[in-house]
Amino acid sequence: MDARLGEARRAAARAAPAALDDLEAWLRIPSVSRTREVGRAADWVTAYLRRCGSQVRRLPGPVVVARTRGRGGATCVVYGHLDVKPPGPGWTTQPFRPVRLGHRLQARGASDDKGQLMAHLVALRAWSRYGGPPGDVVTIVDGAEEVGSPGLGAALSGLREPVAGVVVVDTRAAGPRRPTVTLSQRGAVPVRLVVDVGGQPVHAGRLGGAVVDPALVLADLLGRASRELDRLPRPPSPWPAHPTAAAIRSAAGRRAVHADDLPGRATRRGTLTVNRVHAAAAAGAVPTRAAASVDVRLPPGSRPAAVLARLERTLRRALPPGVRLTLRTGTGDGGSLLDPPSAARAAVDAACRAGYGRRTTTAASGGSIRAVDVLRRVYGTAPVLLGLGPADDGAHGPDEYLDLREWPAQVDTHVVLLERMAAVRTTQMDHGRCPPDGATFAKPDVRMGPRTPAPDAREPR
Repeated sequence: MDARLGEARRAAARAAPAALDDLEAWLRIPSVSRTREVGRAADWVTAYLRRCGSQVRRLPGPVVVARTRGRGGATCVVYGHLDVKPPGPGWTTQPFRPVRLGHRLQARGASDDKGQLMAHLVALRAWSRYGGPPGDVVTIVDGAEEVGSPGLGAALSGLREPVAGVVVVDTRAAGPRRPTVTLSQRGAVPVRLVVDVGGQPVHAGRLGGAVVDPALVLADLLGRASRELDRLPRPPSPWPAHPTAAAIRSAAGRRAVHADDLPGRATRRGTLTVNRVHAAAAAGAVPTRAAASVDVRLPPGSRPAAVLARLERTLRRALPPGVRLTLRTGTGDGGSLLDPPSAARAAVDAACRAGYGRRTTTAASGGSIRAVDVLRRVYGTAPVLLGLGPADDGAHGPDEYLDLREWPAQVDTHVVLLERMAAVRTTQMDHGRCPPDGATFAKPDVRMGPRTPAPDAREPR
């Protein structure tokens, strides 16, 4: 154990309250993805990292990479992001004017992800006051995570080196004071479907029912696509116990939910969400085109190209004569099943026991962080996805917040994490049994949770 650990923890505890003022300054920068404000937010974190004694590089993407020299221990990589989603409707406060309401620090990015990343930055600065962290720390701040990290792979391509572990600080906790390691993520692919029946709009009273209505065809195709995705093979059990059905119902609020298998529907089954539908003609006329933008979620470990080819074949077989279908897909990924190296997991657990008084629990996620696979490929090890944000943090929705009651524990956890990671011997690392490129599934960690019945894989791939 590093003899300076106690001093670094006390320094971080003293600095934590004032660091919230720094965080608020960062949150005031409206760094919505692909806007000029991303550059301003990158300038802010670059300056902060330099105050920590870090050597900082700005790479295309945009990506900020900082190396903080340590005292000879193993190298640790910490990843987070500074870009945010557009605020959207429903906020009760100004999204880019941080406010403290009781135990909530409310602003866009307060949890996803500036707030969680800030806890790491405060820890790094505390260590810098005592001669630097125990081992080298590589901090990666992504400026385009919310749009799929398109430049991250190229930016990091030359940075491969032996590391003690990679920690991603961009997920949620399972509940209050329940630090959580996420062990699976679904894949995600944006898809646009266009149905064209040809010709011009016609009078619904004269030809309605005789001509094909593209909107009805599209509705049928969307239903077929949803059922086809639900048939995809799912990862085998055991499966993390979080989120629970009760937690999903609570998060859904007043929305209607399905009656069965809520955790499976939200984390390991293929699903389709319709984001936008458009079909237009004059009143009383039958349109000629209908289009839909959809979000396709894939079971963890899927191969997007194979799934989308299968989906397109299914939809084209269902087309009425004379109807054309155009299917365009954006950049996506197949999700992941993660089994991080045991030494890195042990370091994270030890840090959480110090900061929170308990080890981590495990969870599955229906979301997707495309950077996870990039980091695995660059560093050759499965990242640890450490979630300290509130389970109901409002990320991607209104009134996003950071829980101020847990802020001291977050900071303390990160201080100890850097010390524990530095003690990991990189020569003893495995490569984290993450699915290799082109694989279907990897066997999950048997510690992930209680055994559940095997899923119904109705059609083999």
